[in-house]
Amino acid sequence: MAEQTDMRTRREAVQRVQIGLIGLAAVLLVVAFANLVVRSIRPDAGQTTAATGQDQTDANSPNGTDTEPLADLGVTPKSDQAANPSVPDLEPDPRLSKPMDQDPKKRAAAAQRR
Repeated sequence: MAEQTDMRTRREAVQRVQIGLIGLAAVLLVVAFANLVVRSIRPDAGQTTAATGQDQTDANSPNGTDTEPLADLGVTPKSDQAANPSVPDLEPDPRLSKPMDQDPKKRAAAAQRR
C-alpha cells in the first residue's frame, strides 16, 4: 500500500514537471513566432548600420543628432536646457532679517515658556 502511494506521488511529480516544460516550450515558440512576425513587418529593424560606419539617427531630429527620448517626453531637460535652468537655484533673500515660516505670536509664546 505504501508503495502505491509512493509511486502515485512520483508519477504526479513527473507529470507536473512535464506540464511545466511543455508550457515553457509553448511560451518560447510564441515569442519566437511573434519576433518573426515583427521582423517581417519591419525588415529594416534587424539591420545594423555597422557596414556603413554611421550611427543610427532619428530622421526627425534636428541637424542629424541622436534624440533624447526622456527629454522628448519632458521627463528630463534637453541637453541645451541643462546648462541654462529655467528656475534659478533657490537661495534665501539676503534682505530678510528674520524667518518668515513661523507665526510671530506662536514664536513669542514659545520664547516666553523657556
